[in-house]
Amino acid sequence: MRIVLADIKGGDGFLSKDTVVGGYGSRLKPFSKVTRVIARLKSGFHEMPSVQLAYAAALAARAGHEVVASSGELVDGDLAIVLSSLIDYRRETAWARAMRARGARVGFIGLTSQKLPHLFEDSADFIVDGEPESALLRLVGGATLSGMAPSPQIHHPDPLPFPFWDPLPPRPAQ
Repeated sequence: MRIVLADIKGGDGFLSKDTVVGGYGSRLKPFSKVTRVIARLKSGFHEMPSVQLAYAAALAARAGHEVVASSGELVDGDLAIVLSSLIDYRRETAWARAMRARGARVGFIGLTSQKLPHLFEDSADFIVDGEPESALLRLVGGATLSGMAPSPQIHHPDPLPFPFWDPLPPRPAQ
């Protein structure tokens, strides 16, 4: 199975999704010389791939699946996992609908889709409810998730593989 991991990048300012504001994300729209410098510094030092998607990549690769990443381009795949955010949910859901139109099943992970599922449910086959590793283990093992897919916390994380960063987009050049 070909799994697409998507961290959709909006073009309106500097976005940070996975590591700030409790997982809801933040956006800095430069409006002056000073804020343009701050945005450039943030993009050089704070723009990192999502650790949640790196764990998803590791679980999928360990199960023998092909893993590719997308930051907004449509990529052929059987299944797409989208990192959700409050600041860019419109782009994320539009991308998910386009992927579903291409025949891929689409699921969302992240705090925003868990707490505000009504923003995502029309664009998703499933939404992971909880820390994603448990549900992703079932998914890469052949289970079909649908609706709000419960994902209980894994109490002993030692058997989880280390995050697999290779398929995720590299940091932009500084």
